[in-house]
Amino acid sequence: MGVTAPRRGSGKSFVMGVAVSAAVVLLLACGGEAGAPTPTPTPGPAARLGGTLDQAWTAAQSQVADVLLLTRVRLALLEHLGSDGLRVQVEAKGGVVELSGNVEKRSSEELAEKVAQSVSGVREVRSRVRLSPEAQGPEPPVARVVGKIEREVADAVLEGHVKTRLLEELGKVAFDIEVEATDGVVSLSGTIPDGAREKLAVEIAKGTPGVKELHDLLKVKQ
Repeated sequence: MGVTAPRRGSGKSFVMGVAVSAAVVLLLACGGEAGAPTPTPTPGPAARLGGTLDQAWTAAQSQVADVLLLTRVRLALLEHLGSDGLRVQVEAKGGVVELSGNVEKRSSEELAEKVAQSVSGVREVRSRVRLSPEAQGPEPPVARVVGKIEREVADAVLEGHVKTRLLEELGKVAFDIEVEATDGVVSLSGTIPDGAREKLAVEIAKGTPGVKELHDLLKVKQ
C-alpha cells in the first residue's frame, strides 16, 4: 500500500491560512474597519413589550384622570348653576375642558366658565355655553340692546362695590381676587393665603348691597 508524501511547504501554508482566518474573524468582531460606527443593538422582545406596557399604562392613567376631571366639573356646575348645570355638556382631555349647551339664565352663561376654571386640575376652559333663544324673550331689537347695556353697567357697578370693600378689609390680598357680577349673581375666584381670609372675603361680598347670590370659587394656597 502506497502512501503519498506531503508536498513541500504545505504545513507552512496551513499555518498562514489559520492566521489569516483568525484576523478576519477579529476584524469582523471589532466592527470592520477602524473608526466604523458600532451598530445600535435592536431591542429584544422583552424590551419592546415593556415599552408597549408603559405606553398602555400611561394611556389608561390619562383616561382615568380625564374621566375624574369631567366628573368634578359636572358636579361643580350642578352645585353652582342648579338646573342650568344639567344643560351644559362637558368634555375633558389633558386638563383642557370644553363646555357647550344652552342655558336659561344669563348669569349661568357667564358663570359656567368661571366654575370650570375653579376646579382643581383644569388648565384651560373653552366655553361655548350660550343663553337659550327662548330665554331671551320677545323684546324688540332696540329695547334688547338698551336693556343689555343697562345690565352690563349695573354689573360693573356692583363688581366695583364688592372689590372696594374687599380692598378695604383685606388689603393686598384682594389683588388676587377676581370679582364678576351678572344680574346680582356674584362670583369670587382666584387664590387666597388661608381659609380664614377666604371666609372673610365671602362674608364681605355677601354683605355688599345688591348681591343676591354669591358663588365662592376661591382657591386656598397650599
